[in-house]
Amino acid sequence: MIPALLCALALLAAVWAVSAASDALAFERKPQKPAIVLAAFGTTEPEALDSILNIERRVKAAFPGYDVHLAFTSNIIRDIWHGRAKDDAFKKANPQIPAEIYEINNALTVLAKIQEEGARLVLVQSLHVTDGEEYTDLAKLVEALDKYNTVKPVLKPFPWIGVGIPALGTGDGQPKYIDRAIQALAPLAQQAKDAGANLVLMGHGNEHLTQAVYSKVEAALRKAYGPNIYLGTVESPPHAPEIIEAIKKVEGAPQNVLLAPFMVVAGDHARNDMAGSEDDSWASAFKAAGFTVSAYLQGLGSNDSWADIYVEHLKALEPEVKAKEEKDGK
Repeated sequence: MIPALLCALALLAAVWAVSAASDALAFERKPQKPAIVLAAFGTTEPEALDSILNIERRVKAAFPGYDVHLAFTSNIIRDIWHGRAKDDAFKKANPQIPAEIYEINNALTVLAKIQEEGARLVLVQSLHVTDGEEYTDLAKLVEALDKYNTVKPVLKPFPWIGVGIPALGTGDGQPKYIDRAIQALAPLAQQAKDAGANLVLMGHGNEHLTQAVYSKVEAALRKAYGPNIYLGTVESPPHAPEIIEAIKKVEGAPQNVLLAPFMVVAGDHARNDMAGSEDDSWASAFKAAGFTVSAYLQGLGSNDSWADIYVEHLKALEPEVKAKEEKDGK
């Protein structure tokens, strides 16, 4: 990651240097709106896109004075959308997809385009659930750009830039962030309760970092909405077999299961690994164990209350970055 980041920063610096060489005050241009970059992992599923677009809509409504941009952190997902941009049949079959998705870039490219228009306050908001490797890499990128100084302060590419934390905060999560997430999940918990079903959530997880935050979320959900709630992940245990065993140990537990993604989008993992018909899906595992299974295929981002968590993190970040702007005498 570090060599790649250094190369990317060097490229960005080179682009900046060329434009700045002809004019020592290259960035004293017409004042620009402050900017927000919403960085999501992304999805290739057209039906799942609305979860990300809903967050974008909520952010635009909350920050009318900002230019708002989307970025996808997944190289594979971006490449797929760029390929679809040339596929007229796909575009005709999916008229609801906005043009910005076909042209989606990574966060660094989006930031470079913003910087080229002139220095301004920039907020980068992670649309991840936890601080896994995607968020960690994003935070390191923003930190490196923030620390990139120049001989002449006026030529610093990003004088005022900061990154917003993921939905559950950083580390093992803070109670206030977990409590806020639990509140957002109230309708889903009620749906499972009304159906007389166990609520089984599938998170993404991360093979490199701690999973303790998921255990805390599960405990908080049970405290708030009852004991028949379970949270597993794709990347690390508990998986479906462990959850099935846990449910069987509960006397009088419901024999119905409502599967739902604990992810921003209901993309490939939700539609295939969780709710798919393949033998190794969670749905198949629960059915084979004798449970009646239903699936809720909406990502967390489609929930306005969850989307507003990112709005709240941006509002918390805004004063920090503006304070730097004021300190520098902007």
